Amino acid sequence: MTRVFIAIELPLDIKQKISEINELISDTEAKLNIVNPDISHITLKFIGEANEKKLEKIKEALAGIKYNKYEISLEGISFNSISSPRVIWINGYDKGMSASLADILEESLFAQGIEKERRPYKIHATIARVKRYHPSLKPVVQSLAKKNLGKFEVSGFKLKKSILTPNGPKYEDLMEVLF
Repeated sequence: MTRVFIAIELPLDIKQKISEINELISDTEAKLNIVNPDISHITLKFIGEANEKKLEKIKEALAGIKYNKYEISLEGISFNSISSPRVIWINGYDKGMSASLADILEESLFAQGIEKERRPYKIHATIARVKRYHPSLKPVVQSLAKKNLGKFEVSGFKLKKSILTPNGPKYEDLMEVLF
């Protein structure tokens, strides 16, 4: 079985800015699992475990996806929830293009027996998971609420394999679909 998901890669300059943000949030008293900026991405669809037969069907479905290039702007750091923060992420803006692409992926994969996501799509790039919240984290995140990390063009997506290790996940590209 292979654990897989579909993602948009982030450019190197944005990953460098994420590294700077990681230093700021790490200086708080909260217990965080910081995402390595080198593997930062925007998830379009988490699929989960797939055997070889299912993986081939996924690849066939993805190969048929047609879409137009578009631009994403990453701006502002926030919590997934103010009342119960579990994730710190970068907010993404793209006039609904990623959500539309995620819907197309959902429909295409549903035809292959993959369950649809029940929650509405929210474009974001996770930078940390909050294991134990501390009030010192809130002002740091609030100070980054309007931080502009830049824009980039999306010209495709990747099917990625996720390998969970004690030192965090490792990702391997299985397929790339270009627009």
